[in-house]
Amino acid sequence: MKKLLHQVRNILCALLAGIGLLSTGCSKSKYVWSTEEEYFDVPIWKQHVKAFKKMKYPEHTTTLFIGDSMTEGFDLRRHLGGDSLVNMGISGDFTSGILKRLDVVEKLQPKKIFIMIGINDILKSVPQDRIKMQYGAIIDQLSKDCPNARIFVQSNLPTSGMGGNAEANNAVLAKVNDLNAFLFTTCEAKHISFINMYPSFEATDLTLKPEYTYDGLHLSDAGYVVWSNLIRDKVYP
Repeated sequence: MKKLLHQVRNILCALLAGIGLLSTGCSKSKYVWSTEEEYFDVPIWKQHVKAFKKMKYPEHTTTLFIGDSMTEGFDLRRHLGGDSLVNMGISGDFTSGILKRLDVVEKLQPKKIFIMIGINDILKSVPQDRIKMQYGAIIDQLSKDCPNARIFVQSNLPTSGMGGNAEANNAVLAKVNDLNAFLFTTCEAKHISFINMYPSFEATDLTLKPEYTYDGLHLSDAGYVVWSNLIRDKVYP
């Protein structure tokens, strides 16, 4: 029975992702939105930020991961170990949402910051120029407000099945690659570390490797193993 329910859940997640209705990692289906504007009207973002504001750690002691559902679903303790890792991922978040909550990062003053964001912007048709502008602003603000932190910008990953067909998914991949190229050049110019994880997740048909995902977007446990192996030497040099 548990196996059947798991299969049904995966099918539902894939269908939601395919038609562009992303919930909170498919774990809280009552929170559903179809646009960036609708996202900030549901409780999930404010609830998470409120919880983050209550976190208390000594300055320059934590390694912070900030992003969307890809980050929220990353079990940092299990995959990377240690007690200094802080997960500030919020399912469904946008580059605009990250900008709105950077004051929480400034208050924490982490020693390292790992960021991955942008796929929800792309899936919800936020203009590419605005995504880049907002991502650039995120990098600039983090550099200014957390001058002692090492910042690692992680590339967005390939997808499969987005939009319900190969043509639609290829359009998503084109935008992902365009954003990653922008991040590479921006990080190089600003002397920020860029981690290109994309090739490690790309299948021979140029989509997300099926063994690393359960719905064409979110990562399976095997996917998180790959992610953790790619950054382990940055987390613990």
